[in-house]
Amino acid sequence: MPQPLSLVIAEAALETVPKKLTDHPSVRNHAEKTSRKPSEILLDRSYHHAAMKGMQSDWKRGRPDIVHLALVEALATPLFKKGLLKMYIHTINDKLILIGDNLRIPKSYLRFEGLMIDLFKNKAIKSREGQLLLELRDNITFGDLVKNMITAERIIALSTKGIRTSADQLVFQNVSDSRHCAFVIGGFPKGHFSEDISSLCDCTYSIGSRGLEGHVVIARILYECERALSLTY
Repeated sequence: MPQPLSLVIAEAALETVPKKLTDHPSVRNHAEKTSRKPSEILLDRSYHHAAMKGMQSDWKRGRPDIVHLALVEALATPLFKKGLLKMYIHTINDKLILIGDNLRIPKSYLRFEGLMIDLFKNKAIKSREGQLLLELRDNITFGDLVKNMITAERIIALSTKGIRTSADQLVFQNVSDSRHCAFVIGGFPKGHFSEDISSLCDCTYSIGSRGLEGHVVIARILYECERALSLTY
């Protein structure tokens, strides 16, 4: 049996509305429409752009849809369904979401949004049979994740600032049945990994001549991983 691979969505733009923004009119209006407390809803630039002006690293925040697309892409692959892909969401404010092996992510964004709101509130989502599908842990740094939880032999970041290569060559050179690799992909709309992230990765590669959206990178990398591991569909 091949070693499982790990996929980390790092600095993910997924969080509930920070306390200092809960009284802003755009946040309160949105909360009223969804019949939730302002502190419970997800920070979303589509609704809260005015409130987010001046926030620290505001260009990296308020895009939960990026995480949704990444999960839809990754969890639909044979790699995940065969138990050969472990996936982690590490948010921009050091929260870690653990993904259960049996999770089926909603294709509808509205259902995904509701699921994430419940997760941030209750810290865990279980199936009717009691299986843990999602778990949220607070105050887990990226270093904690890659050093103590994943313990991969090679941590590979994907970024436009990385060494130019192709997806097939990248996987060919790094993935094998006996090596546990972790791929790190940004979960934010623009910019680059912070030094806290990039300094903990063994290498950084770019698989496009111009920037690719995260879910596209995931699709290309995981497909090549399946080929390298000779997985049948």
